[in-house]
Amino acid sequence: MLELERLVGDVEWAKAHRLPPRELVPMLKRLVAVAPAGSPAGRTARRDLAELLVASHPWRAARLATEVLKGGADDRAYAVLGLAHTVLGNYRCAARAYRAALAIAPGTAEYEHNLGHLLDVAFDQPQRALVHLRRAFAALPAETEVASSLAHALLRSGLEHEAAAVLESAFDGDLERVRATLSRWA
Repeated sequence: MLELERLVGDVEWAKAHRLPPRELVPMLKRLVAVAPAGSPAGRTARRDLAELLVASHPWRAARLATEVLKGGADDRAYAVLGLAHTVLGNYRCAARAYRAALAIAPGTAEYEHNLGHLLDVAFDQPQRALVHLRRAFAALPAETEVASSLAHALLRSGLEHEAAAVLESAFDGDLERVRATLSRWA
């Protein structure tokens, strides 16, 4: 029990001091090995580790997120599961996971963006994507990636002028960049 408490404290300190993943991942792996899977410390460690591993080890991240979800609903675990499935090319599973995350945390911009982008690009449903991408953009208007995703779905939905306006705002009025981007997507 003392080792578990020490590891939890170490991880909390590392997160508070924003240690880089190369230092935090080994600490989280040790905590995952020691903490009971269903305990609060075990669930948090698994979710945090999944979030750090999802880009490089999506299968492992998906397994960790699934373990977290065995203990109850968790929007962040569903979101990392969605991202892992996206990286793995399992788009239906990814969309299902993002919908579950949004059911727990409605309107979360990151989840709205990821689901909207999936609907637009992976499922070729840009009009269905717009509701999610508009919500994400309303919450994160300064995020170029979100603005670009919205503009892409707008263009594919036949709303070229609105797409151009969104990009113009995102690209600080750089009309040449707007034209080049729209041309590349056309």
